[in-house]
Amino acid sequence: MKKKKITISYLISQMILIFLAAVVIYPLFFVIMTSVKSNFDVLTHPFTIHSFKPENYMEAWKIGKIGRFFLNSVLITLATLSIQMVVIVLASYSFGKLKPWGHNALLIVYMMGLFITSEMITVPNFMTMKWLNLTGTRLSLIFPYVTNGIAMATYIMTNFIKTLPRELDEAATMDGCGILQNLYTITLPLMKPVLATVTIFNFQGVWSEFYWALIMIKKESIKTLPLGLMNFQSQYNTDYGVLCAGLTISIIPVLLLYLKCSSQFIGGITAGAVKG
Repeated sequence: MKKKKITISYLISQMILIFLAAVVIYPLFFVIMTSVKSNFDVLTHPFTIHSFKPENYMEAWKIGKIGRFFLNSVLITLATLSIQMVVIVLASYSFGKLKPWGHNALLIVYMMGLFITSEMITVPNFMTMKWLNLTGTRLSLIFPYVTNGIAMATYIMTNFIKTLPRELDEAATMDGCGILQNLYTITLPLMKPVLATVTIFNFQGVWSEFYWALIMIKKESIKTLPLGLMNFQSQYNTDYGVLCAGLTISIIPVLLLYLKCSSQFIGGITAGAVKG
C-alpha cells in the first residue's frame, strides 16, 4: 500500500479540525470535571481539580429528585418519538415511493414547517391545549413535540427513499407483497442510516426542550429534566458541583444514543440531504 503523502495543507487542516474538536469537547469536559468537585474547589480552582466529591451525583439524584425528572423525560421522549417515527416514515414513503396525486404540493406544505418557529405557535398551541383541557399534563407536551422536527425529518427521509432502487419494490409486488408489507420488509431495513439520523436529531430536540415545558408544566411530579434542573439550581444556587452532576446525568442519554447510532449517522445525513 502506498503511504499517504503528508503536505502542509493536510497538516493545517488536521490542526484546524483538532482545534474545533477541542472547542466542542471542552465545555462537556468542564461540566463533568466540575460535577466531582466541592463547591469551594469550584470557586477557588475552576479549571483544575483539587478535591474529588463523587457523592455530588447521589445528592443530585436523591435530594434534587433528578431521578423523577429523568423518568418523566424518558416517558415523554419515547412517546413523542414513537408517534413521530410512524408519521415521518409513512409520509416519506408516500412522497418518495407511492407519489399520489398532488404529492408535490403536499410536500411543499410539509416543508413550510421549516419556517415556523416555536415562538410563532406558542399562543395557538396554548389556546388549543387549554380548549382540550390538557394544560399541566404530559399530553400537553407530547402533542406539540410530535410536530417539532417532522418537516426536516420528512425531507431527509423522502430524499433517501427516492434513491432506493425501484426494482426491489417491483420484485416484492410480483411476490405478492402489499404496500405496508413492502414498507416493513423491504424499505425499512434499507432506511437504517437515515432512521438513525432522524432519531438523534429528534431525540435531542425533545429531550432538551425547555421553553414550552416551562409554560405548560407546574406540577413538580411531572416536570421534565430541564425544568427539574432549573428548580434544582434555585434550591442549590451556590452548589455548582451538585448542579453540574445533574447536568451530566442529563447529557448521558444523548451521548449514549449518538455513540450507538454514530456508525450510520453520517451516512444518513449524506444520503438524505445531498442526494435526491
